[in-house]
Amino acid sequence: MKHPTISCHYVRALMESVRRRDVDPLPLLKIAGIPEHIAYDRNTRIPSEQLVTLVRSTWHALNDENMGLTRTPLAMDAFKYATLLMASAPTLRQALHRGIEFYNYVNKGYTLTLVEQGADVVIEAKLSQPELDPDHLLTEFLAVVWHRLPCWLIGQTIVLKHAGFSFPRPAHEAEYQHFVSCPRQFNQDRLSLRFSQHYLDQPVVRNQQDAEVFVEQSPLGLVGRPTHDDSYGTKIRLHIEAYEAQGFPSFDEIAEHFHMTPKNLRQKLKEEGGTYQTIKDVIRRDSAIHYLTQQRCSVTDIAVKVGFSETGAFIRAFKGWTGITPGAYFNQAQAN
Repeated sequence: MKHPTISCHYVRALMESVRRRDVDPLPLLKIAGIPEHIAYDRNTRIPSEQLVTLVRSTWHALNDENMGLTRTPLAMDAFKYATLLMASAPTLRQALHRGIEFYNYVNKGYTLTLVEQGADVVIEAKLSQPELDPDHLLTEFLAVVWHRLPCWLIGQTIVLKHAGFSFPRPAHEAEYQHFVSCPRQFNQDRLSLRFSQHYLDQPVVRNQQDAEVFVEQSPLGLVGRPTHDDSYGTKIRLHIEAYEAQGFPSFDEIAEHFHMTPKNLRQKLKEEGGTYQTIKDVIRRDSAIHYLTQQRCSVTDIAVKVGFSETGAFIRAFKGWTGITPGAYFNQAQAN
């Protein structure tokens, strides 16, 4: 995505964790380039790369890859060694067993399991003390890691069939579309990710050098939205972003581009938990925020740039995306 953004909910959750560990969060916000006044604003979104920087800074400030959300810290470089270990496995099945065994040995904050159930496989995670993760940040992060990392290892998108979460449906659930794009259920006993068992037999296509680069850039490959995967949602997003300035193509045109019937393509998106309208809305929202806060374009110009023929319709859509009007959003973003 050209200008991906993410909710400041995650900034607030990180900063609260840092405060609970008696560490001043302000220097971390400064490193990430996030103004303090927007860090706790639920309506504001930030560029995804700023959250990546903030996560890395939090890891180092707390010396804990669990971000202060478990009783016992997770030693730095645990993710590095787990990734290197998994990248040396011949198949995904063996890679997952290696990674899960490693984490269960070095980490006391949660327990991971891999369960094969007929044609499906389920990765589960259960926090030892979930009360230490009040904003469910660690649980959500685990969901991202244990989906994105296997996808990266085999070089293809693993389509999730179902995801379960051990807490009530959160207000920011719309963010989940970007990291667990599948049917979701809440108030479950533990975190669970279900997918087809056939992925386990796929060969690991990464080597040690690939793993070194992936770790060096982490958590970019985890927090950032993927661009090099084979999901239809990502394929469609990349295709229409290339023609964004010319307006969005119709769904029939998209289906024709991918040599599919609209019905079949719609079904593929449904299986991934997405829709064409959602893809368009996310691109429009993030582009609008970029034009508004970074390029300081007028609301009228932004409306045209993101494909609205009427400024009023754009303002209503923007309020639906963020909860406030473009003018109010700009004033909040620029406030001292």
